[in-house]
Amino acid sequence: MTVTTINVTDMHCSACTNKIRSALQQLGEVRELQFNPLKRQVFVTHDNALSNTRLLTQIEQAGFAPQLVADTRLEQQADKTLLKRLGVAGISMMQVMMVQIALYAGAFQGIDESIRRLLEYTALLFCIPVVTYSAVPFFTSALASVRKGLNMDTPIALAIAIAFTTSLVSTLRGVGEVYYDSVVMFSFLMLGARFWEARIRHRLSIEDSLQAALPRSAIRIEAGHHIETATDYVAPGDHLWIAEGAQVPADGILADEHARLEEAWLTGESDWRMVRRGQRVFAGTLNRGAGFTLQVSARPADSRVAQIDELANTAMDSKHNLARLADRVARVFIPSILTIAAVTFGGWWLIDPANAFPAALAVLVVSCPCALSLATPAALTAALTRLRQAGVLVKNSRALEQVSSLRDVYFDKTGTLTNPEACVVKRSIVGNHTEQRCWDYACSLQVHSAHPLARAFTTTQPQTARHVQLHTGEGLRGELDGHQVRIGSAQFCGFVSADPQTDEADGKSVYLSIDNAPAAVYTVASDMRTDAASTVAALQDSGLGVHMLSGDSDANCAPLAAQLDIQYHAGATPESKPEVLAGDSEQSRVLYVGDGVNDLPALAGAGISATTVETADLVKSKADVLLLRKGLSGLIDFVRVGRRSRTIMSENLLWALAYNLLAIPLAAMGYVPPWGAALGMSASSLLVMLNSTRLLRVPLGD
Repeated sequence: MTVTTINVTDMHCSACTNKIRSALQQLGEVRELQFNPLKRQVFVTHDNALSNTRLLTQIEQAGFAPQLVADTRLEQQADKTLLKRLGVAGISMMQVMMVQIALYAGAFQGIDESIRRLLEYTALLFCIPVVTYSAVPFFTSALASVRKGLNMDTPIALAIAIAFTTSLVSTLRGVGEVYYDSVVMFSFLMLGARFWEARIRHRLSIEDSLQAALPRSAIRIEAGHHIETATDYVAPGDHLWIAEGAQVPADGILADEHARLEEAWLTGESDWRMVRRGQRVFAGTLNRGAGFTLQVSARPADSRVAQIDELANTAMDSKHNLARLADRVARVFIPSILTIAAVTFGGWWLIDPANAFPAALAVLVVSCPCALSLATPAALTAALTRLRQAGVLVKNSRALEQVSSLRDVYFDKTGTLTNPEACVVKRSIVGNHTEQRCWDYACSLQVHSAHPLARAFTTTQPQTARHVQLHTGEGLRGELDGHQVRIGSAQFCGFVSADPQTDEADGKSVYLSIDNAPAAVYTVASDMRTDAASTVAALQDSGLGVHMLSGDSDANCAPLAAQLDIQYHAGATPESKPEVLAGDSEQSRVLYVGDGVNDLPALAGAGISATTVETADLVKSKADVLLLRKGLSGLIDFVRVGRRSRTIMSENLLWALAYNLLAIPLAAMGYVPPWGAALGMSASSLLVMLNSTRLLRVPLGD
């Protein structure tokens, strides 16, 4: 199976996505379709045998202009063209309005026929550039939709075309009303709304995209020379020079002794991180120390940033219930508007023919399907962007919806509430050797072990152990400074009086012997995360019940639960964890946070699942929420922004529905002039976009 990303810049609304969906579903090799309406992207999961050319052709036949790779130059050119069209419409509108004021005055005070005719032709002259240049995008979009179904540009194009044609006929005949002012004002306001909508959309897209903000060039080291090259040509194995203050363009391994990096842009973590030789460096981080050499491990397109962007994009397609409601309404909106306009014209023609055309035109103009289509995608994009700034990646947008009904949060213990890396919390010397010698010997042997507990023994200068042997399930033995050293279980190291059960309430014991004589006992445990207590307290303050669900023993769970003041379930197996979630609460109202493969059943069974950045890729792929910043504090931001996003989405939909339900009847009854209808429609769409940007200002935790 292959996933292909296609950019469709002229995909404006739910009607557009429905047409593209219908077209692509005709291809039997297409398995799944996902849409990101704010970024105007389509993600197609299909069989390997289906070529990209067929996908593009199918979308083109539906009346769109697809691209495999977003061309920023084309987007910039489109923005410039839109601004030009807006400028022409604005200049023409000012001229036409001056002429129209004279015509209105003449209608009340009287005006010479020749002057009236001159003014009408003058208004026509200034209106022609608007219809033939500024309003062209509306006409082309509406014509392209004729074959596959109506879109939101259809009523706009009809309103402009009918108003201009009627005015032109009246001008040529010298009899009847002209609506040049409505044509130019409506075109100007619609283009203005589309321009500012594009500006807001662009802002959200830039802030939401990590990969787009990576450097476009890199400095490659070749034969001792620094050569600037495009990042597209960077390949694994290349050596790059990262200058002081520069942004890292690709994932890699530090080839120098050390480097100081700022990863706030990627993870939200404000503290700079010290990286040493051989450690990983991620694309997008900033060099806050001296320049260093980076050995590239992956192409920029395969970097961690690219993977995060790919996961984030899929969140936009997981339909929110409010989004599904808006789509259903928008699907029947345009045909309904055309029907209402026709009925309005017929009704007024029977009552007062003079008002028939203005009322029908006002109905076409005042309706705003744009606001309905953008109500949830705009708010959703702003919420996901704000969470990204907090170091929280939401892979499933339905998780945001469920936050408002969330009741309980369950944490796994080991690696989630506690640090994923164990550490030595207690050292006991039981022989004649010094503490430092015992520690050096222990660390030097543990270098050869892959056991999780071995990672707790670290030293900057390990000694070279000779004749190292691994005894599975028991420990290691080797020779150091002429001494025979063992580390591992009590029995293996000759602690015959020790309890072979090494699990203790405060950790696990690791034994060390030198020359077959007991030397030291080390207690290894995972400390509680530094932000665990504050995160739990904040979640409790927000009205959520917090619990611990662990497979560890009761003796190990009880002290931590008491310290955090939460309830706990100990000794839970992977299979029993979902049963606990279902037994204690409605699973759809539960957030489960875990980090291990043994947590997969619980992650799948909870209403919302979250995991930490340190966990395995398999676990990350199954979670709805990924905490990019080390720690748990991102959960506080997730709950806060999720609740706020639900409110903003509801406000957007209520406004869009209320506006149309109020404005359309008023326009049909003749209370709204065409120019007022144009103003209302433009303001409605902009209000939805601006209201959504309030999510970008939701306060985040420290």
